[in-house]
Amino acid sequence: MATVELRGLRRTFGSVVALDDLSLEVRSGEFVSLLGPSGCGKTTALRIIAGFEWPDSGEVLVEGEDVLSKPANKRNMGMVFQAYSLFPNMTAQQNVEFGLRVRKESHEKRVQRARELLELVGLGSAMGRYPRQLSGGQQQRVALARSLAIQPRVLLLDEPLSALDAKVRVQLRAEVRRIQLELGITTLYVTHDQEEALSISDRVAVMSHGRIEQLGTPAQIYSGPRTAFVANFVGTMNKLEGTVVSLEDRVVRCGPLLVSIPDPTFNHPVGETVELFVRPEDISLELLANGGKLASGLVEGRVTSLTFLGPVTRVGLATDLGPIMADVSSAVALNLAADTVVGVKLDSSSLRSIAR
Repeated sequence: MATVELRGLRRTFGSVVALDDLSLEVRSGEFVSLLGPSGCGKTTALRIIAGFEWPDSGEVLVEGEDVLSKPANKRNMGMVFQAYSLFPNMTAQQNVEFGLRVRKESHEKRVQRARELLELVGLGSAMGRYPRQLSGGQQQRVALARSLAIQPRVLLLDEPLSALDAKVRVQLRAEVRRIQLELGITTLYVTHDQEEALSISDRVAVMSHGRIEQLGTPAQIYSGPRTAFVANFVGTMNKLEGTVVSLEDRVVRCGPLLVSIPDPTFNHPVGETVELFVRPEDISLELLANGGKLASGLVEGRVTSLTFLGPVTRVGLATDLGPIMADVSSAVALNLAADTVVGVKLDSSSLRSIAR
């Protein structure tokens, strides 16, 4: 286990700025995901830590030691790539042994270590198989075991599951987390998959244009986005516009509604236009009887679409607040159809405001 600290990393490729003063501290034994769209710099950061790229400026500290002057094979880090990168002419056991063979470990130690790790990743019975005889998920398990064989201080994973089928991804990401917790190894994980990052990480660093937009626990990232980018990128959000009418009471007029913002750090002056964000699961619908009137605090909505998602159905609505999506129980959605008029209620305790 080791701490990893990135200080002011900058990396450019011609006129393209891949990393822009990137700083991050990963605690010993922590699992941190770098999450962001393609081109945000997350893989570049990982390759710099591993020793496959060098920054224009900045530092990479492992246990307080700057490792930038060391080549990749002297940093004692394990790396798993998106491509499995197994040697096709070697068995699973021989692939796992490879790093130990380079380090001139004894045959007995190599065999024992390979057996232990293949058992750990659930492939104890496949030691003698070649990569062509393994599924994609099994090959990635072998790649993970190989990276762990050298007992690295830090484990780096660069979108290791993106080439796998959806169901296999879910199963294998749980295995990756189980193994990481069992070994207690400091881990950095690069992904563009929000669900993946939120489900297995201790903390998530959301990146955009070479910078970290927000760093926090999965719950903090999902429930309390601090920027419009994070709000829009992580999960699904409804974006509404409002005008501040009271700073003291944190009241915003949004269409026909007056809503109170729960965030105690709300500090926008009266008259300022702000963006309000609310997730689909924090919007409830009320069926209206023929000629029924809207209750206080509701706005009228007309159903424009219904998307079945299993236990919930995502309802598209046209309202005076603009287009809105609401997630309701699929059992409730059976009573809805296109052009159904409903009452729409926002859960004000879940509203987040960001200055426009």
